[in-house]
Amino acid sequence: MAEEQQDGQKTLVAFVVGLLIGGMLVWAFSGPAANAPEVAVTDESSEETEEIDNGDAMESDNDTKGEETDVAAPELKVGNGKVSVLDQDASMAIALESATYPVSEGWIGVRDYNNDQLGMILGVVRFSESQGLVPSEIALQRSTKAGNRYAVVIFTEDGDFSFSLAGDVQIDTIFDTFIAQ
Repeated sequence: MAEEQQDGQKTLVAFVVGLLIGGMLVWAFSGPAANAPEVAVTDESSEETEEIDNGDAMESDNDTKGEETDVAAPELKVGNGKVSVLDQDASMAIALESATYPVSEGWIGVRDYNNDQLGMILGVVRFSESQGLVPSEIALQRSTKAGNRYAVVIFTEDGDFSFSLAGDVQIDTIFDTFIAQ
């Protein structure tokens, strides 16, 4: 009985020592990596301040300047509603040349277009002025086919931020058409 109690104590001590060693190893290997982003953020903040104070000071550091330029997101243009899509190769995505949206929240999509009739929806992407969502292309569920004409349409957003024909209503305008090549 005393031997069983001694074995239990050895097991408990070995378990606690294992936890301590494991915790120290996790701390040792994750400590510097966790601090690395903080240093980078501090450096970028000070470099940004230098650039504002002395505009020519940062011109030699193209990497940092390029990152700062990429951070600025394009603004969503809201107005009368005009979309421009060039004829493009048949693919699984459609590039938007330019767009001014008739509403500030919604979906822009591509539909089959045959004999002046709208067909199936090939794909949609959400746009939002308040969330800064400005699409540059529309990903499709199936590829366009060379020689076929397609229509670009816009749907309103019903507030659930999920595309559904039951709630998101198509605006009664074809904003542009294009031919897949």
